[in-house]
Amino acid sequence: MSSVRHAKRSTATTHNWSAVRTPTFLGGLAAAFSFYTLVSVILTWLPSYFEVGLGYSRLEAGTMFGFPSIVALVALFGTSYLGDRLMSKGVSSRIHRGIIPGAGLLICGVCMVCLPWIGVPALVVAIVSVGYGLGTVVFPLLNAAISEICPKEQLAGTLGVFLAVMSSGGILGPYLAGWIVDSATSPASGYALTFQVLGAVAMVGAITALLTVNPPRDARRVLAGRTGA
Repeated sequence: MSSVRHAKRSTATTHNWSAVRTPTFLGGLAAAFSFYTLVSVILTWLPSYFEVGLGYSRLEAGTMFGFPSIVALVALFGTSYLGDRLMSKGVSSRIHRGIIPGAGLLICGVCMVCLPWIGVPALVVAIVSVGYGLGTVVFPLLNAAISEICPKEQLAGTLGVFLAVMSSGGILGPYLAGWIVDSATSPASGYALTFQVLGAVAMVGAITALLTVNPPRDARRVLAGRTGA
């Protein structure tokens, strides 16, 4: 009996890691981690960038800090509506849960990379807001992609691993930003370079997701592995 229970535990452990090894999980994790790193910097340093880097007053910078969240709210509602429409028409979830978040993050990365070359402060605020807002769609859509590839009994553990690794970007981002700003010739150039570097990282994560996230394919792989076992 003990050998049977051990075999069952070994099989369950193998199954628990089956979704984690899929391209959808790994590619989605690369995208979510890169954006979470950027988010942690935006939430920490963006008002200072508006004030020190762009010349706005502290009151103006604090007010404009809400602009990215407004765009994010619109983007989240918009992608939810679009996703429902696509799925009702039978479009593959790879489009809604892979291509759309990957494209949104790619645009976000491009926006951040371009910041140091934009000389109009108001335009910088607009581009940061749009980039951040479009990038936020990676969180709900990639979570949905992970949910699609996981058997119900493995969902909590798999999402836990996904969210834990993703959230570690919140430790890296502010530390990296502080190091870049301290090493720069001026705080303004340091902030701009920080967003540029993290924007490039986000672009890498976005391209990875575009190439790898395919929930229907990987759901079949996980199911086939369970059936074969």
